[in-house]
Formats: sequence, structure tokens, C-alpha cells
Amino acid sequence: MKAGRVGVVAGLVALIGLWLGGCNNSAGNRGGAKTGEAAHDHEHDHAHHGPHHGHLMEIGNEEYHAEWTHEESGKVTFYILDAEAKKEVPIADEKIVIDVKIGENSPQSYDLSAVNPKDGKSATFQTVNSNLLGALETIKSPGVVATLRVAINGKQYQQKIEEHEHAH
Repeated sequence: MKAGRVGVVAGLVALIGLWLGGCNNSAGNRGGAKTGEAAHDHEHDHAHHGPHHGHLMEIGNEEYHAEWTHEESGKVTFYILDAEAKKEVPIADEKIVIDVKIGENSPQSYDLSAVNPKDGKSATFQTVNSNLLGALETIKSPGVVATLRVAINGKQYQQKIEEHEHAH
């Protein structure tokens, strides 16, 4: 019964997040940065858009970045990027994991599978899950914590998913 409650809570969070956020980042509506927005010392855009026009986050101490995009269908795609958040970094894992904790509920883990691996490596990971999308859309809300677990070049990272907003 507890698992059912977690699903209902996650679903409600997803609906509220989509309603409040008003985010319409579907495949046909992925605008890039607007002219005049500040560029970063590393020349990546801090208007929350990476090379795929998604949300950026740090991995490690800016050793790498991840970018995530989404569609209304619930498709969530993560890209592993270099330190400058410009080029994809293929990794040897078949999946990455996102752990989501909402309030006092037990964490829920979501696997994102490698997309089109070449030589056993991929920089793109994907799933279709509206509960995960809802949680990611509400990561700024109190009580919602999402953590990316990924191994890059033999090093394990557990990074809280936060939009990339900081100055150097």
C-alpha cells in the first residue's frame, strides 16, 4: 500500500510541477538562448540551456556536466557532457540512475538506458516515465531531491540535480 501512496504522491507532484512550471519543452519547441544573455567564462550558457537546449547541471567540481531534456510524453533524456558543457562524453555504462526522494517517502530509483551505444559507450541515456519527469520539473520545490548516479572514466559520481546557476 505504501508503494501505491508513493506513486500517487509522485503523480501529484508531476502534475503540479507541470502546471506551475508551464514548461513546454517538447521536441518542436526547443529554443536556444536568447541574444544578449550572459555567456560564462567557459563559454557555456548559463541560461539553463546546453547544446541540446536542455537544463544543465554540474557533475563533480565541474569536471563534467549533464544536460537533461524532456517531452510531454514523459520521455527524459540525459546527456553526459565535458567540463565546458559543449561536447558529449561517451561512457561505458549501459545505464545511469536517478534517485528521487519526495518528502518522507522512501527514495525511488529510475534507470535511464544508454541510447545507440558505439563500441560499448554512449553519452545519451533515456527513459519514458512521467513520475520521473514530474519530480525533475519540481526539483526547486521543498522536499524534492533528485540525485544522478553515474560512473565516468572509472570514477563514481552522486550528484544532486540542480540547475546550473552560479558565478565563477
